[in-house]
Amino acid sequence: MRLRRPKAVLVDYGGTLVQEIGYDLRAGNEFLLSRAAFVPPGVTLPHLLDRANRVSNEVASRRDEFQIETPWPALARLIYGYLGIQFSDPLTELEIGYWNASVTTAPMPGAREALEEFHRNGVPIGVVSNCSFRQEVIQQELSKHGLVAKIEFIMVSAEYAVRKPNLLLFETAAAKLGIEPRDVWFIGDRYDTDMCGAKAAGMQPVWFASESQEENEVLPAPGWSEVVKLFRESR
Repeated sequence: MRLRRPKAVLVDYGGTLVQEIGYDLRAGNEFLLSRAAFVPPGVTLPHLLDRANRVSNEVASRRDEFQIETPWPALARLIYGYLGIQFSDPLTELEIGYWNASVTTAPMPGAREALEEFHRNGVPIGVVSNCSFRQEVIQQELSKHGLVAKIEFIMVSAEYAVRKPNLLLFETAAAKLGIEPRDVWFIGDRYDTDMCGAKAAGMQPVWFASESQEENEVLPAPGWSEVVKLFRESR
């Protein structure tokens, strides 16, 4: 199946542009403790980690179920506010420090070259990510890997209330591009959020997945080289 040539491309972040190769909950919370203005007597890192795991299990893990995003500062308040830990700096300023201490990513092979291919051909690129962290955090991470220069905008669910596959997010992304959804490719690695949401919004979905996972007229692209091939063959 040959795709119609896109007038714009939307791309998922995690698992598509970058892969998360490490998440250290302890290191992130150690960073925050080091920035605390007040820690009640008897409150230790194990207490903090227990509370963080509970909040994750009861709130963060259910985000996909309800398609509602929970911004990181709100989650942090459920953890640190409960324990009575206080900060002199706003949580929004501590957010990027927490990310840097806890998250390690690597670029997906061929991602930069694919973005350059789209850009050379005059195709604008946006990023749409399910993420509880702010746009500035994701922009910084993409910048580390040389992936931000050709991107027109980054949308994160933390700043739009809803998560993929909610149509509101896809519709807003298309509106930001100023392109009809039918002329937009959405490239992502998750079928349930990226592909289902893109299809429902009337976009052309390209599944960043293994070749064996083709279904429901969604084209599989097992790597960025295959995405570029699809693009060059499109018309």
